[in-house]
Amino acid sequence: MVSWWWEMSNNNNLALCIIITLTLLIILAILWFKFTLSTTSNGAPSLPPGPYSLPIVGYLPFLGPDLHKQFTNMARTYGPIFKFYIGSKLHVVVNTPDLAKIVVRDQDEIFANHNLTVAASIITYGGQDIAWAHNNAHWRNLRKMFVHEVLSNKNLDACSPFRRDEVRKTIKNVYCKIGTKVNISEISFSTEANVVTNMVWENSANHGAKDGHLGFELQMVVSKIVELLGKPNMSDYFPSLAWFDLQGVERDMKAQLKKIDQILERIIDDRSNLTLKG
Repeated sequence: MVSWWWEMSNNNNLALCIIITLTLLIILAILWFKFTLSTTSNGAPSLPPGPYSLPIVGYLPFLGPDLHKQFTNMARTYGPIFKFYIGSKLHVVVNTPDLAKIVVRDQDEIFANHNLTVAASIITYGGQDIAWAHNNAHWRNLRKMFVHEVLSNKNLDACSPFRRDEVRKTIKNVYCKIGTKVNISEISFSTEANVVTNMVWENSANHGAKDGHLGFELQMVVSKIVELLGKPNMSDYFPSLAWFDLQGVERDMKAQLKKIDQILERIIDDRSNLTLKG
């Protein structure tokens, strides 16, 4: 092939030679991609149907902003379970309530573990929290501790005055603003934040935030964290690009992690001071 290419270039057909060479490279890339998929699936159950994907980028160029509508249309073509690739990552879509119930409830032991995104890995210190940890002994211990210390009937009954007082404060606050605009989202989040921190640290929510805006601070940070968790990140689909952090998701999530750590450290320090004074 090299000798043929050299002969063609010597005959002043360089442009034609380049075109033919590029065509051959594209064909080889497609064959390599299909060969890779076939070898990775050997010995494994056959994958569900799905649309054809491009080399390297997969089905990414064809995805639109309204994924739920696009998935519904794709389900009409490929059935209630279908697959597509984004970069090197395989994605399987379950598109009916009954199948979703089987995945998240009946077969939860099988489907509980999942790969962390870059954003989730940062905010959870590598998947160490109860929401993102793998289904193993570590997660079971976290769940047992959470249920025993927070969700047990005894603790919920003991913390009922905190919930009642915060709800009464919120109602009184809204009542005093009759005739003016109120931000229901901000008020409800602030109430929830105060209830949770009161349940965990008793009165730390009132004393820990010296500026009186603990709920507002948490809301801003949590809103940004949720936004980053749901933001499509090229580093998740193309791991080789993760080092570059092209969209700045890793940088922004580290900044939010620092903020929420500062808020929690302030609450813990304030609670420690109250204990020492007591």
